[in-house]
Amino acid sequence: MILHRGNIYLVKEHIEKLKSEEEQVQKRYQAVAKTLIPEPFRIVREKAAELLGLCKRQMQRIVKQFLKEGIEGLRYKSKRPKTSPNQTPEVIEDRIEKVRKASGFGSQDIAVLLNESSRREGKIRKFWPSTINNILVRKGEIEREKQIQKGCQYFDWLHPNRLIQADLTKFNGVPILTMEDDGTRKGWAIALRDEKETSVTDGMEKLIKRKYDNLLTDNGSQFSRKNANIRKYCEKNVKEKHIWTSVHHPQTMGKLSAFQKALKRFLRHKLRRSRNKKIINHWIHVWEQWYNNGKFHSSIKSYPEEKYSGKRDEKWYENIVKALKLENVLTV
Repeated sequence: MILHRGNIYLVKEHIEKLKSEEEQVQKRYQAVAKTLIPEPFRIVREKAAELLGLCKRQMQRIVKQFLKEGIEGLRYKSKRPKTSPNQTPEVIEDRIEKVRKASGFGSQDIAVLLNESSRREGKIRKFWPSTINNILVRKGEIEREKQIQKGCQYFDWLHPNRLIQADLTKFNGVPILTMEDDGTRKGWAIALRDEKETSVTDGMEKLIKRKYDNLLTDNGSQFSRKNANIRKYCEKNVKEKHIWTSVHHPQTMGKLSAFQKALKRFLRHKLRRSRNKKIINHWIHVWEQWYNNGKFHSSIKSYPEEKYSGKRDEKWYENIVKALKLENVLTV
């Protein structure tokens, strides 16, 4: 018996050998060693089992493995069977992988194709989606597809005025035009008298009084390819092109959607059910100034106005405190 740094070892060689083993193996060794050392230091196997949170029978099995195999016998052993008579043949797995790579289909659709193929071949073999999914996971196809999707889902036009998103929303029935710079997250908004094409394009010119490179909108009638007003606006204000989102794919304008939700949440809190356009625009201006100058965006690691123009409005804090009448609560 050897005592080294508070631990018990049966032979000196075990000290170095255990350094490269996992923590669980080291714990098992200490418990086993305490059952094999001489009296009066030895403990019964039942108490050793308690040290590992096992039953006596499991402890006896571990001691038996150690006596037979040494430290290697203390390692966790795979419970996987040595043979798998029901495993899908490799030639079938290759077929599944090829169908996946060619189509990008999920396991359910691949099963339909393979089952139809088997039927036409006159075979009775049945392919189950769960089996196909397991094969795709083992082959790495599922994880590979996730990585591709992760790379495709997020995009940024990094420089100011490279891409402006524009969309309409409503607050208490009042149409609100919102615009946001994709790269810097600077946002603009204004309540309109109606949703007509001329009102929308006039509002866009009021919000951004400078040319920018690209415009991104949905396929609403105000932004339609057939709309002469939006074409004239783009000829005058957009340097490169007007981009339309895919139909039924609102995620493309997710940043502007988040801007809209935050704005309407603020307006609901301040105005409840008011439909007064002048009052709505007042509070839009208050919120817009805070959003662009006072709200730190972790995605751009900056403030929108600072990222957009290089300088924040120094009076943003004073303005919002006074607008919210919080002078008695917050220091100006």
